Amino acid sequence: MEAELARDPLPVIDPREWQDKPVPPRKWIVQDLIPDGVVTNLSGDGGTGKTLTAIQLMTAMSLGLPWYGKPVQQGPALLYTAEDDAEELHRRFAAVTASSGHRLADLAGVQIIAMAGLDATLATGNDLGGISMSAQFAKLSKIVADTKPRLVAIDPAADVYAGDEINRVQVRQFVQKLAKLALDNECAVLLLSHPSLSGMMSGRGTSGSTAWSNSVRSRLYLQADADDADRRLLKVMKANYGAVGEEIALRWNNGAFVLDQGPDGAATSLTQRVADDVFLATFIKLNAQGQNFSHKPCATYAPKKISEHPDSKGYNTKAMAAAMQRLLDGGVLKIMTVGPPSKPRSVLALAPSN
Repeated sequence: MEAELARDPLPVIDPREWQDKPVPPRKWIVQDLIPDGVVTNLSGDGGTGKTLTAIQLMTAMSLGLPWYGKPVQQGPALLYTAEDDAEELHRRFAAVTASSGHRLADLAGVQIIAMAGLDATLATGNDLGGISMSAQFAKLSKIVADTKPRLVAIDPAADVYAGDEINRVQVRQFVQKLAKLALDNECAVLLLSHPSLSGMMSGRGTSGSTAWSNSVRSRLYLQADADDADRRLLKVMKANYGAVGEEIALRWNNGAFVLDQGPDGAATSLTQRVADDVFLATFIKLNAQGQNFSHKPCATYAPKKISEHPDSKGYNTKAMAAAMQRLLDGGVLKIMTVGPPSKPRSVLALAPSN
């Protein structure tokens, strides 16, 4: 026993040794929301957009953009997901990058491990009442150690944790393993999860054992608006290093969430201008090639043709239709009648001043 104690002593700290040393500043991945070096839980009802918010965070970190108005730590990020396959992730990342006026080719440092349809289990319960980490966790740990992402997003807890979700000991051990992954690699872990029915009804977004909430350092809850299908509230439910209670109102817009500031909000206006620019640039390019388009749904429907073009930046037909209407309302585009009087047809064209 004495030999074991000498070989592996407890890390005792004398705080007097800190005297006259500078206090280390707290590090954040997202200021006041997601601290660095620890585990943050992001919970939300099914279909509210948890994965989308994580994708937007990773994109913001890669591009050096704010995340819902909050400054972020720029750097690489990794997503380990068991929910979406590669094709769906392609669509989602394309839409998110397009919403900020960027391309997928701009996403330096972003890595995705798509485990949909595969065994994504990171931890299982064992006969001793605790948990055992899987071979997949060992593989993930090696990738994190080798590539040094600043954020590791794991989506969702239900598909990676095969222990008893109401067993406090097992839950706490699992979160501690994730915390060690963060500490050892100087990154943050964002664990996405679904709340229980009681957690949804109470509005707290909790699930299973209280250890899920107690073991993480920060907990966010993405809540749907019962009266508005496109609106969400991102709520700070727990913040060991900041204030609890902050709420960020979001609105779904063309494959991404933007700050909900009303119909004339700055974030929404910026997103619309990007979409308008994409429509107009692609329309001019194709028009110069001799291609004519209609403003009405048909074989030459402009929004559909432009959404299918490689320059569309992931915008769908609905988004391009809205952009076309804004450009018509603004006098940038007009509808012309061409052809002989016996067989006239309408085409979309640039207004003379443009």
